Amino acid sequence: MLKRFGALLTAALVATVVYFAWAQNSPAFNPKTRVLGMSWKRGDNYYGPNFIHLESPCASNPEPGCFCAVDFTRTKSKEFADYVQSFENKKVPVKYDVIYDRDRQVVGAGLISVGVWPAERFDITERSLSSGIRAVQNESGSGVLHFKVPADCFPKSQK
Repeated sequence: MLKRFGALLTAALVATVVYFAWAQNSPAFNPKTRVLGMSWKRGDNYYGPNFIHLESPCASNPEPGCFCAVDFTRTKSKEFADYVQSFENKKVPVKYDVIYDRDRQVVGAGLISVGVWPAERFDITERSLSSGIRAVQNESGSGVLHFKVPADCFPKSQK
């Protein structure tokens, strides 16, 4: 069972790397560097005191309470947690290489850095974004939630 999971994870990683390499060399795709200013939270009962959660509001999803996040569940060094905490009440600059298609829609995003920490210092599983939604009081939605990760996290590209 564990071997199958490892093979599946390896296949997904290889496919992602090939896709990003192809996308950067294809005229149909337009890569841009984007920085998300993300709020942070340190510590978790399960992952420990150096766990870091980064979060920002969705840039292109109108759902109230929509957010984009990245959790550092494997990189639990005190050095990284102290670095993020040094931002105090300021947002942490998280840089992504965002790939746009011909219609200026986001089709992929790869972590470049968290502040001065390059992506290579993080586990591969921590380099992608997730999105979620929180219930917002006095906001009635259609009852159907639509998520496009990572597209919700970044604005459409401008020509």
